[in-house]
Amino acid sequence: STSSAQSAVLRSSACLLPAWKALRCPCAGAPPQCSAERMANRTDTQADTVHGTNPQYLVDRIIRNKIYNDAYWKEFCFGLTTESLIDRAAEIDYVGGTYGGRRRPAKFLCLFLKMLQIQPDEDVVMEYIKQPDLKYLRALGAAYYRISMRHIDVYQTLEPLYADYRKLRYRDLAGKLSIIHMDEFIDWLLREKTVCDVTMPGLPKRETLELTLDLPPRESVLEDDLEDLEDLEAPADEGVSPGAGDPPEAAEGAAASSSSAGAVGSTAGAAEGRRSVTPERARVHGPTLPGSAAREEEMRRKGGRDRSRSPRRRSRSRSQGGASGRYSSSDGSNDRARRKAKEKEKKAKRDDKKGDRERKEKEGRREEHERREKEERRQERERREEEEREDREKKERQEKKKDKKEKKEKK
Repeated sequence: STSSAQSAVLRSSACLLPAWKALRCPCAGAPPQCSAERMANRTDTQADTVHGTNPQYLVDRIIRNKIYNDAYWKEFCFGLTTESLIDRAAEIDYVGGTYGGRRRPAKFLCLFLKMLQIQPDEDVVMEYIKQPDLKYLRALGAAYYRISMRHIDVYQTLEPLYADYRKLRYRDLAGKLSIIHMDEFIDWLLREKTVCDVTMPGLPKRETLELTLDLPPRESVLEDDLEDLEDLEAPADEGVSPGAGDPPEAAEGAAASSSSAGAVGSTAGAAEGRRSVTPERARVHGPTLPGSAAREEEMRRKGGRDRSRSPRRRSRSRSQGGASGRYSSSDGSNDRARRKAKEKEKKAKRDDKKGDRERKEKEGRREEHERREKEERRQERERREEEEREDREKKERQEKKKDKKEKKEKK
């Protein structure tokens, strides 16, 4: 047996394992390239554990073996560093896991496992994510950051990528290519359990982290646009004429232009005051001026036409008389007062929302504190019960031993 063990140690000299391990090494008696492949697939000796395990073990064993046996891994991923990985990432043209009947691994998946193997620094991974030129390198860095970093850092780093709408090619299990976007891929990383055939570690919900004050409330980039849309829809709902809410500066400018227009402008303004107004116009510009009905009747008898009724003069008179008339000033002041009231109301709503948010945060902190206290009391109670049970068992064992000893002595 000693000679057979020595021969086994000699045969496994290429394995680079200690002699006491070489007896059980599968490389014993194997060709030298077996040990070379095992060395190429081994995790970096200076790499730290991720989630309490070897980083490569985050990928399932079956998928790992498929990647190790793939030609792309053997030919192009051997000896890659953090710098040369960028060149390989620039060559890939789609994201995906395994595909086809043989479940061949994609290049994206091979480079992802290579990053787990060499474990680049966090600063390097952040540069992969921040650079704007190579979108597949950004997707690769985001996937590695999601699987290897803390959940708070994952949310703070990947959520800004929701604003990236660039297109990505995605290869599904059947091998068909489809178009997705970068924000969809980031949403998969934050929500799905399995992405590209890699099982992602558990991630707490964002609402939970907001209640524990680990993360601030998320502010949507569309919030300002929604407020502007509400401001535009409010006048339409109330039926306010757009011309009635002109600012005082615009009214003064219109008055100055009407005064400098000369006799033509005054005649058009007089004609505007004399002609009859519709109910809609009366509601905005005030009641009908006296003498307009008599003038229209006189023009009808003479067979003539009121020149103020022409579209050109009517539009000019409306633009001149509507902005500087004696009725538009009151409407403008009322509209400004309504706008100020709306602004105050919106400000009060925002203050109420802020107060509600702060109140919810305080309640969440109080509930979390109470929950932690309950959990600590429960653990303390369980610990005491466990100690008491151990003490009882120990006493019982001692009594049994004592009884056995006494029986032996009596015998």
